[in-house]
Amino acid sequence: MGQGVPLCLKGMKARLQPIPKRFFWWTAGFLSALAVMFLVTLWMASAVYSELPKRARLDADFEPVDVIVCLTGGKGRIRLALELYEKGRGRLLYISGIDPQVQMKGILREIKFVGPIDERNLILENVATNTIENAKQVEKFMRDRRLKSALLVTSVYHVRRASYIFRKILPKDAHIEVTWLEHEPFDEQGWWKTWNGISVTVSEFLKFFYAYLKIPG
Repeated sequence: MGQGVPLCLKGMKARLQPIPKRFFWWTAGFLSALAVMFLVTLWMASAVYSELPKRARLDADFEPVDVIVCLTGGKGRIRLALELYEKGRGRLLYISGIDPQVQMKGILREIKFVGPIDERNLILENVATNTIENAKQVEKFMRDRRLKSALLVTSVYHVRRASYIFRKILPKDAHIEVTWLEHEPFDEQGWWKTWNGISVTVSEFLKFFYAYLKIPG
């Protein structure tokens, strides 16, 4: 008398039916679409580094501006702004967007800046929380002080958006120079090689698009 297949194995065999081929095609198509979208996003985000504003030539012939404006939010920006201020590239130093509880002594200690700092013409602004607010605060400051020229200090991934916003918000007759840090926090020539570079650049591209829609032309 032959032995039959146990009922439990029959049930398992019934459940383990071959996966339809269309499932694999749908999965492959979905993953391919995601890959294409990712590559297109990277291609569009590269606009962050194209058509950068003209960089100021900060040599001995550079005519000092009324105020050096440092936009916080990126490593090394404050140090660069302080160095330019100490070299006499601007008569005032305006650091925009710091924490209300932060004092200049704490900033110097954190960045390990060595050397005396003339704080009489140094302004710490703690109102702005984004680049548009930075520009609005600087516009008010320059209007109140009747200043006409500024040197904007930021990072390379931020400079195109920052320059666009400041030129839209500051008066048309204001003279704006720009300079920026490179290779912070990644090499802008190979930003797409690291996840940090990708996330920062894509985020910056989206913020630039927002600013373009937010600020009237």
